[in-house]
Amino acid sequence: MRISALFAAISLSSLCLLPATGRAVTAPAAAPAPAAAPVAAKVTPTAYVQSQAATVISIINTPARQGSPAAREREAKLKGAVRGFMSFQLLADRTLGDHLKARTPAERAEFLGLLTQLIETSYAKSLGRAEVKPSDYTVAYTGERLRGERATVSGSVKVRSDAHDVELKLQRSGQGWLILDIVTDEVSLAESYSESFDRIIKRDGWPALITRMKDKLAKLRN
Repeated sequence: MRISALFAAISLSSLCLLPATGRAVTAPAAAPAPAAAPVAAKVTPTAYVQSQAATVISIINTPARQGSPAAREREAKLKGAVRGFMSFQLLADRTLGDHLKARTPAERAEFLGLLTQLIETSYAKSLGRAEVKPSDYTVAYTGERLRGERATVSGSVKVRSDAHDVELKLQRSGQGWLILDIVTDEVSLAESYSESFDRIIKRDGWPALITRMKDKLAKLRN
């Protein structure tokens, strides 16, 4: 199993609406957090990343037979986990870029809803059958940078002989922190989405983007 998909399982190859070009974007693994997580208002960005990884590992390591009520409950918990640590609104704004101004409030809301469902569903499907053991990977946190309400947590992830440099971009929220971008081996998740969406809109128009997102969501759910 590739633990590099641990955090969000939202690689460019799994969600991109165009054929993938270049390297796929993958999400990082992280070490389990201490049993008692710090209070959200006082938690550091690095401690936050660790605690979210621990939550995900706990969920995916809960035994459940495929197709059973327990498996469906685990999938729902995984969706809830990604909803709790990912800032979908900020990600949607960044991926639309200049196209955001041309969209009506209703169009923005529809796009945000589809993007959220795509990421949550891909996350749950990718990790719903996984099992993460401490011996499967190693992770080292190499730095933490704070700039106003934003933070970057840097690290490296090694799965057997497969190593990746990872940066997580975070935004402070009322509850603590939210992840707004994941950069793996210098490839940004938000930038990759933005390039894909921009090409579709310019070439085929806004309705085509929405149609592709709906089609991709339907395939993920089947």
